[in-house]
Amino acid sequence: MPYRPKGTRYWHYDFQVRGRRFHGSCGTEDYEEAKAVEAGARVEARNAPEVTGHFSVSQALGTYWTDICQHQPSARTARSQGKMILTVLDGIKPMSDLTNSELMRYVASRRATVANATVNRELQMLGRALRHMEKIHGAAMPKIDLKAVQTAEPEERVRELSPAEQKRMFKHLRPDLAPFVTFALLTGARLSTITELRWSDIDHDNRRMTFRLKGGGKMKYPISQEIADLLVTLPRSDLPTHSRYVFTFEVQNRKDQRRKIVPNGGGIMEDFRSAMAAAEIEDFRFHDLRHTFATRLLRHTGNLKLVSRLLGHSKVETTARYAHVLDGDLAHALDSLSLMGVSRRKSRSGRKKEY
Repeated sequence: MPYRPKGTRYWHYDFQVRGRRFHGSCGTEDYEEAKAVEAGARVEARNAPEVTGHFSVSQALGTYWTDICQHQPSARTARSQGKMILTVLDGIKPMSDLTNSELMRYVASRRATVANATVNRELQMLGRALRHMEKIHGAAMPKIDLKAVQTAEPEERVRELSPAEQKRMFKHLRPDLAPFVTFALLTGARLSTITELRWSDIDHDNRRMTFRLKGGGKMKYPISQEIADLLVTLPRSDLPTHSRYVFTFEVQNRKDQRRKIVPNGGGIMEDFRSAMAAAEIEDFRFHDLRHTFATRLLRHTGNLKLVSRLLGHSKVETTARYAHVLDGDLAHALDSLSLMGVSRRKSRSGRKKEY
């Protein structure tokens, strides 16, 4: 029944439906009218998604972004993916009614304009949202097979920066972006990880720093001497909201002001691409700095597991794409051993002898 709290002349309602509390003002001083308002609120509550477990596709994506995505470095990407999904799928449709045929229609529509990998990332985001709604909010899951509707992707290319290209790149980079790019080459960290790095994440005493990873995880990363030398040279922003971040850039026409580098914001990536064009470096993206780090380290150590850990991969199989850099070592190993029982070695004079 409606009640009137102290200090207000309006009646209020406060009740529970299936363990969930609903409360608010009836917006009236008339008791009989307040009872009618409460009755209407009870009807709405019994049909509320959080009670019935029946959420629309739009509600599922929005709730998942609010609960999880907005707190991650990839928040912008998740928001964009959610909006793109709703341009094809019916947002008011109950998520439990989604079918494979609708997902196939989505795939066909999106493949006309974007790469297969992009479509698959969007479907994976949808899948995470649906599973979150089932696990946290008790939503009913649709009978769909997201893996079955995903499209085949070409094996991810590995683009390595050559020493000559690297020299030209730094020649054409904006000076305030050079440390940012250098750090990417020294660590292999993703763009979002670097932009979210804070001074509080740096532990100089123990030579460790904390990286925020894709998907919301964290990892401890060792600080090499090269990284330590770079960090001590970095200028800090005077702006309170930006000073806590490690990497900042000079605001154009305001050289005295530095702001946090934002992925896909502030024209930073446009400036990076312009530098690549000026340096005549073709088919090279910022993410390829990560590929360059991985291939160089693997070539130097020959240790795939070590490289996998530094890249933050949960499975070493994900790192296997870089294994091609070891092909030369494999060939050398075969050349040094005869599988037919005859070893070919070089004599001191440099001539080959058979044994």
